[in-house]
Amino acid sequence: MKRLVATSLALLLYSSPIVCFTPLNAPTRIRFRAATLNVHHSLAMKRHVPRSSRGQDSEPESIEVDHDGIPKIGRLKNVVRQTRGDIVGTRGSVKVQGKGWDNILPKPPTIRVAGGTAKGRKLNRPEVYLRPMMGKVKEALFSILTEFDVLRDDAIALDTFAGCGSVGIEALSRGVGKAVFVDYSKEACNTIRGNLEVCEFEDRGMVVCSKAEAIYDDPVQVLAKMGGKGFDLLTMTPPYEEVDYGDLLGRITKSEHLMNDGCIVVVEYPIELGSLPPVVGNRLVGMRNRKYGRTMLAIYACNPGSNMEPRPQEFGTLRLDYL
Repeated sequence: MKRLVATSLALLLYSSPIVCFTPLNAPTRIRFRAATLNVHHSLAMKRHVPRSSRGQDSEPESIEVDHDGIPKIGRLKNVVRQTRGDIVGTRGSVKVQGKGWDNILPKPPTIRVAGGTAKGRKLNRPEVYLRPMMGKVKEALFSILTEFDVLRDDAIALDTFAGCGSVGIEALSRGVGKAVFVDYSKEACNTIRGNLEVCEFEDRGMVVCSKAEAIYDDPVQVLAKMGGKGFDLLTMTPPYEEVDYGDLLGRITKSEHLMNDGCIVVVEYPIELGSLPPVVGNRLVGMRNRKYGRTMLAIYACNPGSNMEPRPQEFGTLRLDYL
């Protein structure tokens, strides 16, 4: 009998979320066990909630555009940042990109080059908070880019909001001739230079410590140093809550010297923003708009040629003047 009681008590303590080292009288044991069952019941109920009811599979809504075709977006106020490990939450509790990693757990994931000549190289990350493009999203992006013949040795890429430079370095590794990396953080820029050396791309990459908006507005000096007349690949992977997407896209479309015809423009944005339109201004035409978890990738072409097939059905609000 004593052995049975001891075994029952051991099983009770093992299955409970709280370990108690003091003897329990009968009423206390009853309350303790009831609380334990309630906790386990609530956890079981949470585990069986369908994904659809949690909003994981919801489709983004269309974004309104102005008379010039520029999305009316503004800044986001309550976006959950998408990072492996769920490091941050809604605005008010987030770490601003470029600030220190103090008290942010868990440890950020390792970033590596996914393909090409530098495949497997580990990239360092600056001692500041940043939200790099997730590995699965980056691999999906470059799988799509191979369809557009932009990963070639005479192409020049512009990686804005570069962070540690993972997107631009991936482009260099997969065949792009030259790349310009733009970030406002000096620490991030120093890290990018180090990563270029790690991958042996220092002679093919240039780092500019500046706001992306300044380069969008006036890219002439940067292009002159790279020996090009315009960029062939432009990637925009900004911190979701700290930018006005409508303003950034407006600057890109209005910049005369920024993009060559056929330039591929990649915009990473959160599903909470809604779906970007298939045409931005009179120059950017939507090629792909894909969803990866809560991350969206919009891929545009600047004045695409007849050999490039737009897919407006993947986007939001349809511009009738384009069709």
